[in-house]
Amino acid sequence: MSFPGVLRSQSGQSMAECIIVLPVALLLIFGAIQFALIYHAKITLNYAAFEAARSGSLNNAQYDSVKEGFARGLTPLYSYYEPDEKKRKKRIDNHAQNQVEAFQIARDKIFKEFGDDKQLIRIERLSPSEQAFSDYAVDEAIPNDNLMYRSSSVQYRSNSSIQDANLLHLRITYWYPLYVPFVRNLIFASVCSSQKWENHQPCQQDKGHPQDPRIPLTVVAAMRMQSPAQKSEGYK
Repeated sequence: MSFPGVLRSQSGQSMAECIIVLPVALLLIFGAIQFALIYHAKITLNYAAFEAARSGSLNNAQYDSVKEGFARGLTPLYSYYEPDEKKRKKRIDNHAQNQVEAFQIARDKIFKEFGDDKQLIRIERLSPSEQAFSDYAVDEAIPNDNLMYRSSSVQYRSNSSIQDANLLHLRITYWYPLYVPFVRNLIFASVCSSQKWENHQPCQQDKGHPQDPRIPLTVVAAMRMQSPAQKSEGYK
């Protein structure tokens, strides 16, 4: 014996359950994709910070060298080359004819972000500090030779020894763009509502539907100086 009323009731219940579950499932899937992209960006950013510290340690802690090292390390995040010519022609945003050109395009993109008014990239030199230069600089450079034989006494202004002053310590904040629809606006609004970031320029846009939603990723890197540190303009 059939019960048409019961079947219709079960069909309506399944439809209601689908309507409730589908948005949640999509949110979880989109969220997983976006956070996977963020995780990949964080790993690349860690490498870029290492390259920045390494380049700075070899070039007197000059900001331009640190900047170049950072751009070189972050380039793989944006360098995409499609070896299939037919597929490459279909991609409007990919004009690279080979992998080297793709890296150059990505490098130019990162340098363009350095000059953006929103301050998308912030490089801070935590060490050596300005006080360390006041304590140890000779001819505007902190000596780097024979450190094991130099006094390890701590100076009062910098509260560090000359060995500590020869450690290049960088903190880099990069505002990473979000790509996945819907969840990117939720993540952006969540980050930019925090007191720490709400006054930063990349957050000063419509939190509901931002044109270019980005979130800050911060990394630190430290490396022993391989050359005498000199003062340099550009650090925040």
